[in-house]
Amino acid sequence: MGISKEMKVPTIDFCSPELKPGTPQWESIKTQVFQALQEYGIFEAAYDKVPREAIFEISKEIFEFPVGTKLKTKSKTPNLHGYLGQFPLLPLYESLGIFDVFKPESVESISKVFWPDGHPNFYNVLKTYSKPLVELDEMVKTMVLESLGLEKYIDELLDSCIFNMRLTHYQATKFEDGKKPGLTVHTDPGFLTLISQNDVNGLEVLTKKGEWIDVNIAPNSLIVISGDSFMAWTNGRLHSPVHRVTLTENVERFSIPLFAFPRPGHIIEARKELVDEENPLVFKPFEIMGLYEFVKTEAGAKTGSNAFKAYCGI
Repeated sequence: MGISKEMKVPTIDFCSPELKPGTPQWESIKTQVFQALQEYGIFEAAYDKVPREAIFEISKEIFEFPVGTKLKTKSKTPNLHGYLGQFPLLPLYESLGIFDVFKPESVESISKVFWPDGHPNFYNVLKTYSKPLVELDEMVKTMVLESLGLEKYIDELLDSCIFNMRLTHYQATKFEDGKKPGLTVHTDPGFLTLISQNDVNGLEVLTKKGEWIDVNIAPNSLIVISGDSFMAWTNGRLHSPVHRVTLTENVERFSIPLFAFPRPGHIIEARKELVDEENPLVFKPFEIMGLYEFVKTEAGAKTGSNAFKAYCGI
């Protein structure tokens, strides 16, 4: 499957100060959001409230530490917290996860490895960066639920999430064949993923028709991706797209995904209003850490980007 040059993901503008519930602007953007997440599961968000410079500086500083230091942050759940990298099949990729980024002790468990005497701004930089993203996340979720006529569940849905961050670095390299894999094909397990990046693109998304699209965004835009949990919660109304990162330039790429992640122990299941004879249940109720345990098994590892459907699909 090649890359489609004709198609691109939708771009949605969230910059208007008049974007408030009940306004014409809100209704217009709500329609665009719901259509984009139904058809593509992804869109580019023009959103000018996110302070980026400080967090990208800290991210660059962290990845300049020796590998041995970075490995000291590795945890029992490296896909959620701590360092990931040094993979033979993905030699350019490394990342650092921070589970529940608004929890000071979670952030401190990372920062003390790199700065034993403390870093005066690490937690505040992460929090300052994340807060406007959470506002965007809540806006998008609210728009989706309004589109489905499920406003009564908005508070419940918002309360069911925590936010995990992953500072991500793709090393520069010489390209003998024109491109290198940065991150293999996958879907995101949570509700929404909101991604900032430096000026180096590389994300590619697979459409429902089986075509890959380059996700090339403006410098101050974000990428918003719908995840498996939101797909299940809406009984398949939203699409959780397969995506990957492919690198084509001899330049470092930095990205910072913030994941709206189900609270461990919380059971995710489709709302009863979305299940009927014409729309039978698509996914069994599940708990997010059970999905992670499944992926770590031999059987789960073989499912690749189909892990979620293999775990709880009907």
